[in-house]
Amino acid sequence: MFDREDERVVEESGFTDTGTSPTRSPDWRQLDRQLRGIARRRAALDAEEARWLMLAQQTELHRRFGYATLLEYLERTLGYGPRAARERLRVASALQVLPATAAALARGDHAYSAVREVTRVCREDTERAWLDAVAGKTVHEIEAMVAGRKPGDLPGGPVDPEEVRKTLSFEVSAETFAVWRDARLALELERGEPVSDDEVLRTLCLDRLAGAGARGRTAGRAAYQIALMVCPTCERATQDGGGAAVEVPARVAARARCDARVVGRVDGDRVEKATATIPPRVRAAVIARDHGRCRVPGCRSSRWIEVHDVRPRAHGGPHTMDNLICLCGGHHDAVHVGRLRIERAASGETVFTHADGRRYGAAPAEVMAQERM
Repeated sequence: MFDREDERVVEESGFTDTGTSPTRSPDWRQLDRQLRGIARRRAALDAEEARWLMLAQQTELHRRFGYATLLEYLERTLGYGPRAARERLRVASALQVLPATAAALARGDHAYSAVREVTRVCREDTERAWLDAVAGKTVHEIEAMVAGRKPGDLPGGPVDPEEVRKTLSFEVSAETFAVWRDARLALELERGEPVSDDEVLRTLCLDRLAGAGARGRTAGRAAYQIALMVCPTCERATQDGGGAAVEVPARVAARARCDARVVGRVDGDRVEKATATIPPRVRAAVIARDHGRCRVPGCRSSRWIEVHDVRPRAHGGPHTMDNLICLCGGHHDAVHVGRLRIERAASGETVFTHADGRRYGAAPAEVMAQERM
């Protein structure tokens, strides 16, 4: 539906409102004006829809029609699949506390796709900074600005690699889907716990890089055969992948330092001698002692085993057998983010605990208290 100004432009440019196409080619300026007008009206419609969506959610409108959820109602009435519907509801909820962003969408200053990304990180005290920063940017540029930032962060602030997620989308055959599920189940049985898509895909990729059917690298060789570069000043790390340097969280570099081959500085004329963080013969002995599997109680993983120094070398930990232990990638990661603690008791026993001090695998105190009631 056109407003009065749009109708005048249509008439001047030779458009006939037949619902199909113009009778003759319009002037390019007028055509651009028409398309920009459509974009403004579409943004205003998105803003209006957001307001009605919140009212529909608050009044549980879907129940009036016998639908089980609001998502079902939105799919049947607006054509949104579950994922798109959840995003629309998230954005609508965010706009209730972001008045400047809601107004910008209603005026058509920003498209819905831009507002969708901004609302992931924007708060009322930062929305003006974000709206100014994304002005004139494409959706792709805005996605890059938002990636790695948390709600409340400013657009020019540092990016936390831990918060950056990459999206991969695959269309596969039924056969491939079946073997993917089998591979996931096999990994979960090996780990003894559920695994994420990220863990499944990472394991499959590492297996391929190691060679078809390989259990991992040779016992005397460091587990990390990927290229990591760590800035000696700020400690930020990047990992090379297919010709691209991808910034990774600090925990990835910390894991690599435990069990890696170090080539030294690569920004000078002098080439340093490559060294292993763990001597090959010591690593081989640790692998043999731990039977090539993760030592965490209950873990059955024997794939892509890494050697971890219980007392870090940076804190004076030695390269001795009693300070080294085999861990799978998942548990090694848990150690370096603080969710799992490993210590050597005076008796020589290796003690595994959760971050709150519980023995590994023990139920939380509140759960145990409820069971005793």
